[in-house]
Amino acid sequence: MSSHHDWVSEVVARHNFERTFAPENGEPLAFCIGDPVIYTNEYGLEFPLTVKGYYKPNMPCAQYALGCRYLLDSNSPWMPVTGASLRLDRTR
Repeated sequence: MSSHHDWVSEVVARHNFERTFAPENGEPLAFCIGDPVIYTNEYGLEFPLTVKGYYKPNMPCAQYALGCRYLLDSNSPWMPVTGASLRLDRTR
């Protein structure tokens, strides 16, 4: 790939062809707005947070195509995360 834009185009095209993530694959989203969750980042650190919304971009987006569906009450509330990085926090 020659550029970031080429990578984004390839990821979006693969998503549109495969549709591997909810809700496009026919499965419901795993978490609802208001659910207490534990977010695990790429370094294995865990944070107790709450689902504040769903990520719904207006244009094709690589983050959405990679499965990022949830917005959290974090230091970066605009940055969506995948359902695979979340688990329900049953202690709250």
